[in-house]
Amino acid sequence: MMRPITISLIAAFVALALTACAQATPAAQPEPTVLPAVQASADVIAEARVVPASSVELAFEGSGTVAEILVAEGDSVSVGQPLARLDTRELSLAVEQAQVNLEQARADYDQLLEGATPEQVAAAQAEIQRARGTLQATEGGVTGADIAAARAELESAQAQLARLEAGPKSTEVASSLANLEQARINLQQQRDALAQAKLNAELDLARAANALRNAQDEYSRVYWDNRELEKLPGDLPQARKDQEAAALRAVDDGEKALEQARLALEQARQAEVTGVQAAEARVRDAEAQHEQLLAAADRDEIAQARARVASAQAQLDRLTGAERAGSIAAAQAGVASAEANLAELEAEPTEATLSSAAARVRGAEVTLKQAELALEKATLSAPIAGTVAEINLKVGEVPAATGAVIVLADFSSWQIETEDLTELSVVKVREGDQVTVTFDALPGFELPGTVTRIKPLGENRQGDIVYTVVVAPNSWDDRLRWNMTASVVISGE
Repeated sequence: MMRPITISLIAAFVALALTACAQATPAAQPEPTVLPAVQASADVIAEARVVPASSVELAFEGSGTVAEILVAEGDSVSVGQPLARLDTRELSLAVEQAQVNLEQARADYDQLLEGATPEQVAAAQAEIQRARGTLQATEGGVTGADIAAARAELESAQAQLARLEAGPKSTEVASSLANLEQARINLQQQRDALAQAKLNAELDLARAANALRNAQDEYSRVYWDNRELEKLPGDLPQARKDQEAAALRAVDDGEKALEQARLALEQARQAEVTGVQAAEARVRDAEAQHEQLLAAADRDEIAQARARVASAQAQLDRLTGAERAGSIAAAQAGVASAEANLAELEAEPTEATLSSAAARVRGAEVTLKQAELALEKATLSAPIAGTVAEINLKVGEVPAATGAVIVLADFSSWQIETEDLTELSVVKVREGDQVTVTFDALPGFELPGTVTRIKPLGENRQGDIVYTVVVAPNSWDDRLRWNMTASVVISGE
């Protein structure tokens, strides 16, 4: 970016030149001649560009596939007009599910207010009768299946105790060693494969970086060649413009390729870490299992096995004896549970129960509103009335995560913006200052204007603090277009 040039600087240079000449020329009189001071102009000159007075860059808040593009570049749109829409099938299903959940929550709340139906009371009474029948059957005796199950548990406990006391078999040790060796082989294979994948990703990143630098060099060469050609009479040939645009696209493609290569390298590095960690964990597990197999059973394990044998023996003794208190107690608990369920159905709902049901209704209403809002956000609508200036969407593709997908602008009014004023120049500018605007595309054509706004916050750009100044032209010319370059001369203080 060129720094703004002020007339005052030019005047200062002239004053210095005159002083130098006066010092170099022999004085005609013995006394030195004092030159009058040069009055420096306060005019400020800066580069600028043509922009609409109102524009907006739009993007989808959510992700998804583009289903419809409802406008084309150049179309006029009104406030609230739909512009594009994502695939809303899943979002519509989410709204329907939220509606169903809300209806269910409301029905549950209404049911609490109405109380139990005769059918529910009858079902609870039937459950009481069933539980009483179970109690009566339990009190009547123990089945052969119960005794068989108790004996099977005792035999299993005794077999476990015998294994612990005898130690591992040779075949078990050999199988454990084979598993451990295979885990170690798998670990080395994982290390080799993942390291090679990471190396390939690093090579791809280096190639992408080199390609980007080549594209940047080519774009820089074409760009500055065109700037030199623009200084010559006549318009820049279209072929040169196309060449510059192609070079810029090549730079953009190179940047995307570099970012993809960086992501691939990061994924390869992460895959190497996680893959090796998982393989190492499998080796550790195999080692632990092998060590556990070789280690003799400790006293705690043997004690637990003996306790299991004793418990199984006691259970068998209870089933084969006259006392069956455990089974009878369980059946009595079933009867009590069924009776309590009937009492709960016949009782009035408590305040806490109603509050909980009402909270579920409110939660379902919030979920429905969230689903409806997500469905609404899937349609991109115009926040202003204007013209579609740019569309970066394709049906069937996912919109880019960054950047505008649609740009709207109000072309009914225009303004001139300069971001080229340093802190040394902006102090000479005030809102309301008169401005003369010229345009690179229209030699000899001038527009008068007025400074309407000076952005309060400056930005650091290549070591300079620069400020944005907005100029409203007093008239307009239909030949001017968005982002055309201009030069402003501001008559400041």
